Amino acid sequence: MVYRRTQGSCWRAALIVSVICCAGCGDSAGNGEGTGGSGGSDNGLSDAERACQLADADMVTAAFEGTAGEGMPDIARNCRFELTGGEVVAVSVFFFGDAANWEGVRQGYQDNFGGTTDVSGLGEEAFYPNDFGPYSLVVRSNGIIFSVSVSVAFIAMPSAALADSVRDLAEAIIANIGSG
Repeated sequence: MVYRRTQGSCWRAALIVSVICCAGCGDSAGNGEGTGGSGGSDNGLSDAERACQLADADMVTAAFEGTAGEGMPDIARNCRFELTGGEVVAVSVFFFGDAANWEGVRQGYQDNFGGTTDVSGLGEEAFYPNDFGPYSLVVRSNGIIFSVSVSVAFIAMPSAALADSVRDLAEAIIANIGSG
């Protein structure tokens, strides 16, 4: 059992590292100021606050097993939703700014996370980082770039249904920002 906890910690640490590394992607000057793309009013909000405008607890709960708490701005352009009663302990939604930065965001993932794999039928373009598989999706839609990723309790392979839940939340965000 200790072995699984250690591996589980490694899995969560790897997800956190991916978030922090990718926080440098896009057009933010690194000062936490909003980037001004669509997907919510800029109004001087940080990218993490903008990410919290993209989804809410009801959307996260509808997509994932368990119950989501309110989203809280986190340290790396993300809004973090803690979950109870399911396979996922947290879901993060990231706001990477204006869609014009797509190539730079994608290149960051290609260089740092084992490449990317295109995902069809989601927004204008989408991919998942190969190191994380379909449990982390990056999407360009309606003029912005956002990402959905999960933290699981153990390193054991996440269920196939979890990949569907990540996609379901991405689709709900696309509908929320007005793109089809």
